[in-house]
Amino acid sequence: MIYLDYSATTPIDDEVLMRYVHVEKHAFANANSKHFLGMKAHAEISDATEKIAELLKVDPSEIIYTSCASEANNTAIKGVALKYPNKKHIITSALEHSSVVAPLYYLQQNDYVIDMVNLDEHGRFDLHHLESLIKEDTLLISLVAVDSETGIRQPIEEVGKLAKNKKVLFHCDITQALGKCPIDVSDIDLISCSAHKIYGPKGIGLLVKRKGVSLVPLIHGGRSTTSFRSGTPQNALICAFAQAMELAFWNMETRIQRAKELRTFLVNNLSLFDKISINSNEFAIQQILNISVRGIDSDEWVMKFSQKDICISARSACSGKENFSKSVYAITKDNGRATSSLRISLSHLTTMDQLRAFLDVLEDFLKEMGE
Repeated sequence: MIYLDYSATTPIDDEVLMRYVHVEKHAFANANSKHFLGMKAHAEISDATEKIAELLKVDPSEIIYTSCASEANNTAIKGVALKYPNKKHIITSALEHSSVVAPLYYLQQNDYVIDMVNLDEHGRFDLHHLESLIKEDTLLISLVAVDSETGIRQPIEEVGKLAKNKKVLFHCDITQALGKCPIDVSDIDLISCSAHKIYGPKGIGLLVKRKGVSLVPLIHGGRSTTSFRSGTPQNALICAFAQAMELAFWNMETRIQRAKELRTFLVNNLSLFDKISINSNEFAIQQILNISVRGIDSDEWVMKFSQKDICISARSACSGKENFSKSVYAITKDNGRATSSLRISLSHLTTMDQLRAFLDVLEDFLKEMGE
């Protein structure tokens, strides 16, 4: 089996799994209970939260644990909309994850105005256009750090400074950037991410909410680690998230270098085929490579590769079932490339032998087409 879909999810790291099992066995009590085992669980969560806060360079009190980044995105967007109902203008982009698009569509049905920032020739947010969109009643700017389909790294640090200068809240989903590229979150008011993209467990994410920002919780009732999200604290998941994040940050430089070597090898070989266009550019992170194969149905080709025990994707696993990449179209303005795109996502676990095998299968498929 060859797995090249690490941007959809990652296998849990052995150290992370061991951490999860240890806490689940030995600190399983409700962290809000006053007995000794509850206090032990509380201490484990506090230590994990301190570790995450240090890595993200935020205050521990600003961290809200959620079930996933999708919940974090919904909490950020709907939460501030409910808190500040007099402002009904939000700015976003065509590159956003469905868990950003869907709550914004919900708000649009309730009299909110949603504007889309343009992309420049490199597929990055046009900062001049963004500034021109900001109005007196602009509540929020919600823009992704890294496009999950093309891997293009966005200028979120500059967006943060602009938003701060204009006194507009800035929400950013950093899920695809976390542990994969350096990122400065100091000017972001609301930050979403999850564990399962960095070799952590599924079922745990977080939202960083700055001290000066308030929101209305989506879930009420029941004491937790914060007043902004109810539910029994997820002791083992939180501790495993901290372990995964620590490993991701400690090893980031070597993992990026490994991904760069793999990506360079792939690009050099894929460029030999006339039918293939590379959609990811020099601004893309090293772990994601998006291509288009002229004339194919991308979903059909995902299944063809699957029959050869190779896992790739046509687009973000959460983007829906339409055979069309909104991200690729937003960057290329080419319907053909948007309907024939494939995403190959790499890892430090990927080997050159796996990529050679992938290329052999790809070449066979192209020969069937008459390449």
